[in-house]
Amino acid sequence: MTEQGGIRPAVEDDAGEVARLAAVLGYPVAEEEMRSRVRGVLHSDADLLLVAADPGKRVMGWLQAHAAYRVHTGWGVEIVGLVVDPEARRQGIGRRLVAEARRWAEARSAEALVVRSNLRRSESHLFYPALGFSLNKQQAVYRLGLRGSGR
Repeated sequence: MTEQGGIRPAVEDDAGEVARLAAVLGYPVAEEEMRSRVRGVLHSDADLLLVAADPGKRVMGWLQAHAAYRVHTGWGVEIVGLVVDPEARRQGIGRRLVAEARRWAEARSAEALVVRSNLRRSESHLFYPALGFSLNKQQAVYRLGLRGSGR
């Protein structure tokens, strides 16, 4: 991204914009909480957090990927979060973020790059196959809130 901005590793000061876009995904979070989360991810060797910035340095999208060795599937990388600002969609930002995640996964000799997408995100189910991903399975996700979070 030249005249359009660039893909770069996130920094702690991106937390406000990352939080703004997390809310677009349906995960609202206060900026200070997001700052703590971003800080944790940035200190993890198993995680990648990228942002896509426009020429004015405004964050227009972000992607988080996590590398893990799973006994049942082997060494792989999962895209655990990807969002592009609704005003900036259809400009190739998501495609470029995924391409960087793929390079990161390949540099770590991952056996696969995986992404899970909520069934209600219909655009995602067109986007990922267009990038070469194939549907592997559909599943239900269950959550047990811990630490008295009530979530």
